[in-house]
Formats: sequence, C-alpha cells, structure tokens
Amino acid sequence: MNLKIMTTAGFFLLLTACMSTSDPLGPPESAWADYLSWYKVTPEAETGDPTGFLGSVHDGTRAFRQIYVNSVGEPVNRGTRGFPYPPGSILVKESFNNRAALDSRRNPDLTVMIKLPQGQSLETGGWEYVRPDGARGNGASDLAAFCRDCHLFAAATDYNFINSVFYQNNR
Repeated sequence: MNLKIMTTAGFFLLLTACMSTSDPLGPPESAWADYLSWYKVTPEAETGDPTGFLGSVHDGTRAFRQIYVNSVGEPVNRGTRGFPYPPGSILVKESFNNRAALDSRRNPDLTVMIKLPQGQSLETGGWEYVRPDGARGNGASDLAAFCRDCHLFAAATDYNFINSVFYQNNR
C-alpha cells in the first residue's frame, strides 16, 4: 500500500515538475506578503473535500486549508458584491499537511489566484494561478490548464469554490 502511495506521489511530483508555466501577468509575490491581514474567507480551517473536486491537489483531503482575500475581492467573498471578482482581486490558500503544522503555522503551501485585467488570460476566466514554488500559470500554459480544468467547475462563482455562496449553500 505504501509503495502505491509513494508511486502516485512521485508521479504527481514529476507531472508538476514537467508542466509548462507562463510569464507573470499579475503583480509580484510582494503583493500578497501581508495576506494574514486580509479577510479570512474560511471561518475555520477546511479539511476533507468540501467541494467534491479536490482530489490530491492542495495537499489532498487530509490537509488543513485556509483562504484569504484582499480588499479588492473581499466584497465578492462576503456576498455584498456579485460575481465576477474585479481585476486586482487576490485569493491566497494556505495548505498545511497536518493539524500540528496548522496549529504552529509551520510551512504552509501557498496557492494564489490573481484576477487579471479584463481581456487577459481568457482561457482561465481571467485568472492567473501561482503554485507554492512560485511558478505561474495563465493563458494556454500547462499549469493554467491544470488549474482551470478543476476551477472550471466553479465557473458560476468566477472559478472560486469557497466563498459566501458556498457557505450559504452548505450551512
């Protein structure tokens, strides 16, 4: 059983390493350096697969995840403004491998979504995705397609799964 898990994990690491990425269209990493001061979308850290689309990404179903949104996208996430997110919205997802890492806030993997100016990266609904290693995906890059293929299931809420609509429908 452990060999199967290790083989699967190795395959996904290889796949991730081989994915083509794209040049940044959105702001540099410093734009989300203070994300802990932003609106916290998730009242409690999420674990499991609350959306039904997680699979093994974002550290899988056993990880603990928290999501933050900057002031530009906050009204959409609170439900006081409708979708789509305005350009400049940034969502940051922290993923922790286990409860101890979450409690100590040790080494979170950060995955970022950046809403780009209108007309950019039409293939991704106008989003740029940033992996924990800093690689970026937008347009037709493999990384953008990998992220989009899942986030497409949340197209009605502008490619974002966890937001006020999610909490309204899942109380």
